[in-house]
Amino acid sequence: MDQTRCNHGEPCPGRRMSRRTTLRAAGIAAASVVVTGLGRQPAAARDATPEAGALPDLTGVAPLPLTGEHLATFEAHVATTLAALGVPGASVAVVQGGEVAFLKGFGVREVDHPAPVTADTLLRIGSVTKSFSSMLVGTLVDAGRLDWDAPLVELLPDFAVADPALTPQLTVRDAFCACSGLPRRDLEFQLQAHDLTPERVVESMEQLSLTAPFGEKYQYNNQLVAVGGYAAAVADGGAPDELEHAYAVALRERVLNPIGMPRTTLFLSDVVDGNDYATPHAANLDGSPLPLPLLLDDEWIAPVAPTGALWSSAREMTRYIQTELRRGIAPDGVRVVSAENLELTWQPGVAMNFGPETPAMFAATSSHYGLGWVVGTYGGQRLVSHTGGTYGFNSLVAFLPDADLGLVVLTNRDGRGGMLASAIEFRLFELLFDQPAMIESLLETIISAAAAGRSDLLAHLGQVDVAAVTPYLGSYANPDLGAMTLAERGGKLIFSTGASRSELRPRLDAAGAVADYVFVDPPWGTNPPKMQVTLEKADDGTPRVVLTAHADPGEADLVYPYELIEAATPAP
Repeated sequence: MDQTRCNHGEPCPGRRMSRRTTLRAAGIAAASVVVTGLGRQPAAARDATPEAGALPDLTGVAPLPLTGEHLATFEAHVATTLAALGVPGASVAVVQGGEVAFLKGFGVREVDHPAPVTADTLLRIGSVTKSFSSMLVGTLVDAGRLDWDAPLVELLPDFAVADPALTPQLTVRDAFCACSGLPRRDLEFQLQAHDLTPERVVESMEQLSLTAPFGEKYQYNNQLVAVGGYAAAVADGGAPDELEHAYAVALRERVLNPIGMPRTTLFLSDVVDGNDYATPHAANLDGSPLPLPLLLDDEWIAPVAPTGALWSSAREMTRYIQTELRRGIAPDGVRVVSAENLELTWQPGVAMNFGPETPAMFAATSSHYGLGWVVGTYGGQRLVSHTGGTYGFNSLVAFLPDADLGLVVLTNRDGRGGMLASAIEFRLFELLFDQPAMIESLLETIISAAAAGRSDLLAHLGQVDVAAVTPYLGSYANPDLGAMTLAERGGKLIFSTGASRSELRPRLDAAGAVADYVFVDPPWGTNPPKMQVTLEKADDGTPRVVLTAHADPGEADLVYPYELIEAATPAP
């Protein structure tokens, strides 16, 4: 594939070779519990608990009931961990033996407000939506309206990828496998979401680079999952030029209504009208959770709805878990999807490799990707799970099909919310399989290491030199991310794109010189930073702003150069 060159002479992919971004920089959480929870942590946290890699063989072992002392211990763990991690609120459910064994809300819907999170409070479930989309496909296969191996281009003629030979070979099944060769490209729809529609997302797939051979490498691409959901909607009779409506109708009629999930919705208007929802939160640089505007979380996910747009409650999600554990039969006895097509989504596909530093217990839980599900084991027990994270929410659904045990955790904080969900999951398994309590000590180590990292960043932040940044103020554009404005307001440097903006502050090196600029305002401003900005001059002296985003493990960081369109007019 062709490459262009950046002005400074380094390789600089153009539209078809746009750089890899990290989902966790600003959006849908990575699929793996290991990545979003406790696995990808500082070395100090990993090395402190070598016993975390050891589990006995629990194959065929029936879990203990979540009653009595175990129930009290579990509930106390949720409450204390929520407080320790600074997560405003969470809603938790456990399904065991076909029944709801635990269902409770914790904390508040918004910091500094008394309204509690309950079992009925709606929170965004993020990438857990993927499994709803793959279940939708299964229902259509059952109905004879679709085949897992139907080419995507036959359903969506405007769909193509950068390799013309691969385009006709990609199927509906491939849209969910995380094995297509398309890497993560989240910033490329997040920062341009205000200009995107589902139809434009489908058309834009040809602009994304293919960075691995098909079927050989786990790579999490949200746009392709969205394409798979939209293709399913068209197969169900939806109009190709009304994909948002078509998908919503198909999902409602084929999945949500049959399961009995009337309040679960793709639409923010439904959420607000119901008046029982949680506010999203993200941390500022000192780690304190701050509420985010609902529209900020909603705008960027709408064009790729099948990959992460659903809102739900813990109560309604118990019905989803019951349907999964009952092999496609809803709690009231309605057959939603055949056991064959449901279990097909659970089958391990491409291997997920998080590196040798990941404790064996965590790596085992997320060893392979299925079709909208992460597949692994806990002590040999088959485990199916998925996390979900958006701007200010984190969720987890996990179940052991052979033990008839399932868990739902919905939270209203990104980052730490995912850590909370993973800690709840592993503590539940420890209790019910009578295993030593390891997760709490590991969590303490992680919290301590994170606090030290936050302090280090804060100690190296400086103040903006207005004279130094003035030559860089103006309007910019990047072919993959769209328009951006760099402005100075009251001595602060402001980076704005679409409906989002954040202050930038300089990070200083050991000599006190500016190394780069980091985002301050959530959700872009994270500690440690997931993105940073540098100001530089091209060979001809033209100002350029470069955004670098950290990539998934084993991948090169993305480098997005913004070229100057119009310099700012000096103030009189």
